[in-house]
Amino acid sequence: MLLSGRFFAYLLRANRPRLDGFRHWLFHPGMLFQSRQQWWGLEQSRPTPHEGLDLCRFEDIAGNRSSLDHSTIIPAPFAGTVVKISKDFLGQSIFLAHDIEPMAGRRLYTALGHTTPRKSLVAGQAVVEAEIIASVSVPVNRKTAVPPHLHLTLALIPDTVAPEQLTWKYLSTGTEIRLLNPLDVFPTNFIVIQAPWV
Repeated sequence: MLLSGRFFAYLLRANRPRLDGFRHWLFHPGMLFQSRQQWWGLEQSRPTPHEGLDLCRFEDIAGNRSSLDHSTIIPAPFAGTVVKISKDFLGQSIFLAHDIEPMAGRRLYTALGHTTPRKSLVAGQAVVEAEIIASVSVPVNRKTAVPPHLHLTLALIPDTVAPEQLTWKYLSTGTEIRLLNPLDVFPTNFIVIQAPWV
């Protein structure tokens, strides 16, 4: 399946002027898809491979480095339906189902973690591509070592999966799920910075 989207273009446009002059994302290896390493605190091993991509810091064309925060607004990557909104350890997660094309009994889902959903956003609601649905959350536990960031997962999930089954644990361990690397679907400029994360 050849799938391509413009999520990063929508993200940059939605967050003007703050992200004007964007040059590239900065990724610690632990932020990348399928990484076995955490990128915060003591950088311990993850219990399961990272099921998505973490967006936290970026650099502009002048070489200035900045971080995403609660002022960063988040667009829908594709048109779809809000299937579930649930709490996570830094905020709330939004699960979107997309009708991109027939996929032999599976459907494309986007899971956006660590957000503050738009107040009017509810399960069952249709959204259009690039519509603003949330912002990056302020961590619920302010003592956490994990800085504010956006987690992005793309997955092909069987049509038979009920909304209540959609959890991060299920996305990490469900054998019938096919996870996709967000960087393959949403091209963007980035560099990988080795530890320590700065």
